[in-house]
Amino acid sequence: MGRGAVHDHHAVEALIDRLTRAGLGGVTEVRIQAGAAFSPEALQQAYQMLTPDTPLEGSRLVVADLAEERSCAACGRSWAVTREDVVGHVVVCPSCGALSPIEGSAGIEVVGVTSGH
Repeated sequence: MGRGAVHDHHAVEALIDRLTRAGLGGVTEVRIQAGAAFSPEALQQAYQMLTPDTPLEGSRLVVADLAEERSCAACGRSWAVTREDVVGHVVVCPSCGALSPIEGSAGIEVVGVTSGH
């Protein structure tokens, strides 16, 4: 697993833990928004690997982009960060190429849970 995949894996572990502690049952779908630092494919793969033997087993994860506005400290440009602006663990300004840490990037927000009950 690469650095990004480990990041996604840990985020999904935390998501599953939070949803499990909420006592949800019969869940068929979990909808989230994820910042540009996350790969939707890696999040979905981790979700499928981590949900067996949990109350979320058999449910699917639907990932939408979570918009993050960022301002460049070097040139002052403001823009909505996309996955194309993320390289490794940094965000690259599309105007001047200045780098900023990914830690400030938007995380994961749960936007809906569908239950079969």
